Amino acid sequence: MGPTETRQSGVDAMRYYILGPLEVMDSQGRPLPIKARRLRALLAILLLRTNQVVPLDQIIDGIWPGKPPRSAVENVRTYVSQLRAILTSSGAQHRLRGHPAGYRLLADHEELDLLRFSTLADAGRQALRSSSYNDARSLLGEALQMWRSMPLPEIELGAGMRARVSALEEERWQVQRDWIDARLALGERAELLPLLEELVGDRPLDESLWYSLITVLHAVGRTGDALAAYQRALHTVQNELGVQPGLALRSAQAGILDGSLRIPRPGLEAGAPVTPHQLLPVGPAIAGRSSELEQLTALISAERPSGRVPIAVLSGPPGIGKTATATSAAMATRDVYEDGEIHIDLAGSTKTPKRPGDAIGEILQAFGITPEAIPQSADRRRALYRSVLAERRALIILDDAASSPQVADLLPGAGPSCVLITSRDWLAGINADLRLDLRPLNEDESLQMLAQLIGDDRIDAERAAARDIVVRCAMLPAAIRVAGARLSARPAHTMRFLADRLKDTDRVLDELSVGEMSIRRLLDSGFERMDPLTRRCFGALAFLPPERIVPAAVADAMLQPTQVADRLLERLVHNGLLRSRHSVDGVLTYELPPILHAYARICLAAEADDDIRRNAG
Repeated sequence: MGPTETRQSGVDAMRYYILGPLEVMDSQGRPLPIKARRLRALLAILLLRTNQVVPLDQIIDGIWPGKPPRSAVENVRTYVSQLRAILTSSGAQHRLRGHPAGYRLLADHEELDLLRFSTLADAGRQALRSSSYNDARSLLGEALQMWRSMPLPEIELGAGMRARVSALEEERWQVQRDWIDARLALGERAELLPLLEELVGDRPLDESLWYSLITVLHAVGRTGDALAAYQRALHTVQNELGVQPGLALRSAQAGILDGSLRIPRPGLEAGAPVTPHQLLPVGPAIAGRSSELEQLTALISAERPSGRVPIAVLSGPPGIGKTATATSAAMATRDVYEDGEIHIDLAGSTKTPKRPGDAIGEILQAFGITPEAIPQSADRRRALYRSVLAERRALIILDDAASSPQVADLLPGAGPSCVLITSRDWLAGINADLRLDLRPLNEDESLQMLAQLIGDDRIDAERAAARDIVVRCAMLPAAIRVAGARLSARPAHTMRFLADRLKDTDRVLDELSVGEMSIRRLLDSGFERMDPLTRRCFGALAFLPPERIVPAAVADAMLQPTQVADRLLERLVHNGLLRSRHSVDGVLTYELPPILHAYARICLAAEADDDIRRNAG
């Protein structure tokens, strides 16, 4: 058997009791005659660390709390020999084992009250977390019954072992609190008052206990007693600690007077709510988005007496800077939202977008609500989410949304919050107060962004090469960022070297990759989510003039009706992989940036669509 071994219950099963005065019973239920003070201390020390090797120095310190005798090591060996003989005579052979570092006593969880207590407590807490309150009440109550008094009160132990005893008493206290929570969740009120009064007497500085007592008194209609209990708590904390109580306890009085005081659900702390600050880090000031930022900050900062939550949707192709723009606007107005900022990645551009219920759970936890307090039911979870946000002034960024249905469940009802949504899709099903369709930067803005990444001096020294780079990057912020990272890593190289490599349209996507940043991977994430017919349509664009794409030409390449091609092109626009242009002679017209045109050729090759090649050719 290894270091964590235990023995299996059988005919030689013993019974050890340390959650109170030390008692030992043999397999027949008869008490063992262990009366010598040092011998009892040795057994207590080994039982406090059952199934673990207790180092010899800890045993010596535990038996002789002061100055141990010079013969301490020999004395311990003698006590071990005596204890082993007693256990062996009671049928418990091979229980007390020697080890190079010390000694170990083996026992099953059914044999030692401490192990039984821990098993029941763990099971009870698991039941409480899963809202199985009846099971939690039963299991936690049974765990508490293992205790007869404080552990080993009659045995003098050293500081190390006394610390272990104190830790056990604290664990018992936590189990008792969980037991009370389970009973409160089951509707018990008046039955708990005597216990709460007793516990407050035992631990008068525990503010959570006072809070529970006050809320239960208020719940059973004893408002005067609840206010009196609050005054007692206030007086105790101020006199003993010289400080004001915490926010939860201080707010209890106001809750009693206005009737808003409620018993918290298990897992939801009664204390002050957490203030989350989850905005992603932003780099240099983003270029070319001053108009969008101005509109966003105006929406975020506006007074809304009606209580309606404002919603902004930022859409556009991958890499256009939707997240950076939303985050920059949030950073500029964060002081407006005293209850914090939430950022949730909805993973809409991946194969597995986040489920709305999971996103709601993340937001609730960000506000300090524990997982155990979050309902499993989708309707109840959504109701709790909207109730929480109705009382908080928070800024929420729903990043990379997949669709309108995914977002709809995440929109708060009335309240002082604000929601910014980013998506490659237009999200036509969302009733937004502001819609921003982000477009590529112009040439000056693109050069400004590149200069922020590599410095003005390099731009001034090779302005023609810098211009070629941003043009080959299609003025796309993500592509410019990749190019800037590559140039920053090679400060001694000329910019012309990268500009020339980006001219190769067959390799441009391979060149726009560095470390974890890859334009091709960014585009792949959206392409993989498309249905087969839409992917086929995108591949067909590889053979058409990228600056003027019309539905009729796409229909001819795909051997599909024009109406079908038109709907597929519209779908590509909503996915951010195509741009619409003004109609020419009443004909709907689209354009494909150079990077996306190169990507369309790659996708066509991957789809191996020979029909499109023949029809386009």
